[in-house]
Amino acid sequence: MTENEVREILQKKPKFNFYYGTAPTGPFHFAYLIPLNKMVQLAGIGGTGTILLADYHAHLDDMKTSFELMDLRSEYYKQCIKGILGKAAKQLRFVRGSEYQHRRDYVEDLYRIAARVTTNRAKRAASEVVRMKGDAKVSELLYPLLQILDVKYLSADITVGGIDQRNIYMLGRELLEFVNYRKGTYIFMPLLPSLRGGGAKMSASDPTSHIRVTDSPEQIKSTINKAYCPAGVLDQNPITSTVRYIIFPRMGKLLIHRKEKFGGDVEFDNIDDFERAYSSKDIHPMDVKNAVAQTLIELLEPARTYFENHPDILEEVERTFEK
Repeated sequence: MTENEVREILQKKPKFNFYYGTAPTGPFHFAYLIPLNKMVQLAGIGGTGTILLADYHAHLDDMKTSFELMDLRSEYYKQCIKGILGKAAKQLRFVRGSEYQHRRDYVEDLYRIAARVTTNRAKRAASEVVRMKGDAKVSELLYPLLQILDVKYLSADITVGGIDQRNIYMLGRELLEFVNYRKGTYIFMPLLPSLRGGGAKMSASDPTSHIRVTDSPEQIKSTINKAYCPAGVLDQNPITSTVRYIIFPRMGKLLIHRKEKFGGDVEFDNIDDFERAYSSKDIHPMDVKNAVAQTLIELLEPARTYFENHPDILEEVERTFEK
């Protein structure tokens, strides 16, 4: 939003700033690779990237993370991201929201834009991101306003986010001029469907809908094998969506092992060719599942290894998710 603005930034700025923010709330799962892969791509063409660990946001969202747990969960998210990005993580800096969101200039800017937003508009902006149960809490209405200001305080030329963030950032395009910053430019990434199917998005709170980056190879294979993946169907298919939005952007190809009687191994280096073959039922869903599971095992291995070497951190953080 908009494509022309993104092109202009990439063409005119030898160095540009970009950021992606995530609130350390629930278990870190593999769908985060979708926006993180875009961060790697932007860094690769010369940008300076920031990963925002939005710890205050994690509390504002229905107190999903207490103040006492902010340090633990922020470090957990940081190590998960560093692990799944590998060497590419060295191109990005990590910042916690609590490092700057209490500063006087930030708070004054918050007051400036809060005075211009109705409660209905704030609620609509936050509705796809914040867990609202019944009447909205004041914190849940503040959530989108802080996120809007992050664009300014991280000096972002481009912001990367999930498509569920669209309402927040579109409000930001109207408000940033009142705090002396240009309207934001955004790249919105698609959301991965739940592994359970049914048209729902993947949820950190539903362990059957996702794969944690710390899951063992056996757990990954088991979860993928049980996942919704109808033959010949691409729409709302979490397995083929994983191929399009995670594996191809990161690996550039997909190797599918098959027995000779079923045609032998086949490798795709173009996502459109893969999807055509799947839609035509030239590839069996189980063969795709096996290929996806093996690729995810490889992609998530560094994060898994880190926590295998630091089991105390993982055990402590997982206990907080069980409460």
